[in-house]
Amino acid sequence: MKLNLLTQNLHCFAEENIPKNQQLLADTIIENNVDIIFLQEVAQMPTKDLSLQEDNYALKVQQYLKKQGFDYQLYYVPIKRSFSIYEEGIAMLTKKPLKQVSSRFISNIQDYEDWKTRKVLTGILELEGKEILLATTHFGWTDLKEVFEEQFDAATKEFQNVDLAILAGDYNITPTAKEYDYIAEQGWQDVMSQDYELVIHPTFRGDQMTHDHPVRLDYIMTNKPVKLAYGKVLFIEERISDHYGILASIDIEE
Repeated sequence: MKLNLLTQNLHCFAEENIPKNQQLLADTIIENNVDIIFLQEVAQMPTKDLSLQEDNYALKVQQYLKKQGFDYQLYYVPIKRSFSIYEEGIAMLTKKPLKQVSSRFISNIQDYEDWKTRKVLTGILELEGKEILLATTHFGWTDLKEVFEEQFDAATKEFQNVDLAILAGDYNITPTAKEYDYIAEQGWQDVMSQDYELVIHPTFRGDQMTHDHPVRLDYIMTNKPVKLAYGKVLFIEERISDHYGILASIDIEE
């Protein structure tokens, strides 16, 4: 059984040519027959009731896909205000409907006005008699108020009793960090670990605040071993974000 996965930090609306970027993302999804798309920094303009808005980035991608004849389910949760302008959340697009979709805080800070607030979005995919838990998040890094390992534990604490769990997103850690080792110690596998070039390939262009050079921060992790049939880093030449995307085709044991 094979699943095609894609994760992308969208950088809210901070990039140029947003409609073009949305179309390129949708075209890439179609071209690669992607089953599940995990999205972080999903922006829309602020709302009073935190409802899904017509300008929502993930909704626009879903609409582009539908125009091409591809129906995807959209699951979105707002988290916080971002760039002092946007409402930022996380989302998943899936070919098949999910059940038991929910979200919860994973950070100590739980304030809509604080950019360090973090949540995880989860849902169950039933596929060929198996229950696969899908989840996306945008982890924070360790500082005086937050601890990465605590956020990871909070994100994964309810991932038992499923045949497989997939947690994809922006982890804000490098493959050489102690936090990466911690994840492995908990029994999780970086699906790109089967290809060293993909393990070390940057997925973030760098900035002045956290990393002054390109590094890998984005991952697709599973709680049980799977086979990587194909992997690729996306949107390197045609930029849609300050992060590259990750595409992975995985084989799951029958």
